[in-house]
Amino acid sequence: MKKTLVLLAALAANATTAFAQAPASAGPASTAPASTRPQPNPEQQAERRALYLAKELGLSADQQAKLQPILLAQRQEMLTFRDKAGTAGSRQGMAQQLKASQTKYEEQIRAVLTPEQFTKFDQMKDDRREQMREQRQGGRGRRGNQ
Repeated sequence: MKKTLVLLAALAANATTAFAQAPASAGPASTAPASTRPQPNPEQQAERRALYLAKELGLSADQQAKLQPILLAQRQEMLTFRDKAGTAGSRQGMAQQLKASQTKYEEQIRAVLTPEQFTKFDQMKDDRREQMREQRQGGRGRRGNQ
């Protein structure tokens, strides 16, 4: 009798763990980790960023059209830097190149925006940098406060 109870308990434990696992083809109900979700291409990312900046800064259609290629080139260059980061090269050299790239694109963006818009753009950039710093230090940042 004792053997039968132990066998039934083991079988029940095994069966419940088998059912607890989601099937591989669970479809849209399954939540894939962020790393497996398809990433938008640079063009989509630049377009989304331009729309966001247009809304936040009150850009005209002309400003938005001028900003889009700048944002696209910036995104493509950032992807190149990310790809290079895994290869040989000094971190300090990469950091200097990244800083130079950021400065270059910031000047191009400054040429498109009005002084008031650029001031707000600069403040948005500083706010985002602070949120990222808080997240790295264990804070929750903007997304965690929702």
